[in-house]
Amino acid sequence: MLLRRRPLLFGAAAALGAGCATKPAPPAAGPPPLWPAPPEQPRFVFEATLRNALSVRDDSPDARLRRLLAGEEDSRASFGKPLAVAAGRGRVYVTDTEGRRVFVFDLPRRRTFSFGLRLEGELKKPAGIALDGAGFVHVIDATARRVVVFDGLGLFQRAIDGSKDWVRPTAIAVSRAGDRVYVVDTGGVGSDSHRVFRYDGEGRALGPIGRRGEAPGDFNLPTDAAVAPDGSLWVLDAGNFRVQAFEPDGRVRHHFGSAGTAVGQFARPRGLAVDRDGLIYVSDASFCNLQVFQPDGAVLLAIGSRAQNRDAPGRYLLPAKLATDETGRVYVVDQALHKVEVLRRLSDEEGLRLQREAS
Repeated sequence: MLLRRRPLLFGAAAALGAGCATKPAPPAAGPPPLWPAPPEQPRFVFEATLRNALSVRDDSPDARLRRLLAGEEDSRASFGKPLAVAAGRGRVYVTDTEGRRVFVFDLPRRRTFSFGLRLEGELKKPAGIALDGAGFVHVIDATARRVVVFDGLGLFQRAIDGSKDWVRPTAIAVSRAGDRVYVVDTGGVGSDSHRVFRYDGEGRALGPIGRRGEAPGDFNLPTDAAVAPDGSLWVLDAGNFRVQAFEPDGRVRHHFGSAGTAVGQFARPRGLAVDRDGLIYVSDASFCNLQVFQPDGAVLLAIGSRAQNRDAPGRYLLPAKLATDETGRVYVVDQALHKVEVLRRLSDEEGLRLQREAS
């Protein structure tokens, strides 16, 4: 069920024009934050922070508190510089541009592992990452300018060479069936290659989408993309401060967004995700939050705010890429705080119960 439309301005959205440059202190214990906060009906709840193997040992509140009191729940992350995230089937995959690998949280098995360090699957600068419905992991190697495809355990499967076409590939989106692969070429200030390249499941080129410009269907520094449940392609057109939707054949459907500091506008958009119900999530490094939209562009709410003097759930300094999974959870990468936060969609029943308990 989609969230009801309403203009929402509350604590999580109050820092919309603020910068993000404060060095955080260790996180403080407390009840998990809700968005929106009561007396509104909550729709999302903070669930976990992923940094290292300690993050997946035992996620019960008592265990988290014990680790916090023991000084284990700190900023020591297993990735040097996380950028993008993909999640599905109980695994969370994080690209580490500094460590040149993909770091994996295997939640059901309470373990971690990594891949992309050897043989034909070696990664030079893993950037964007996406999963298809079969669990294959598609990774953009920005330096090698290729897509590397792995199975869920990190075994190399195949690659798509884009070295002759792409200038600065930064993101990837894959259809659930795996029959469409979209590579976002951000280009650069001095390049005209601001477009999305399309491929079939075998890596055969299907032609690019867009060109540099401001008209519908054009791009200016696109930074991310995601495929919706209906097969449509959503692209974060960051330099034009908008989100654009396309048909699988590349025809533009519609767009929304503008530059500004109000809720529903963009200042420094970085990541985009689409969930199982078609809701659109966009992270913004200036606002230090993510905003949730209906497919028609109606803003529903903002989640998170700027970290002040401490790292805490829902507090961000440099939010980057986003992902959703089949359970409705949302995953947020923060590069400055070296973490991946997990947010959970609440059912109406849960939200109403939390609303009553807070009243």
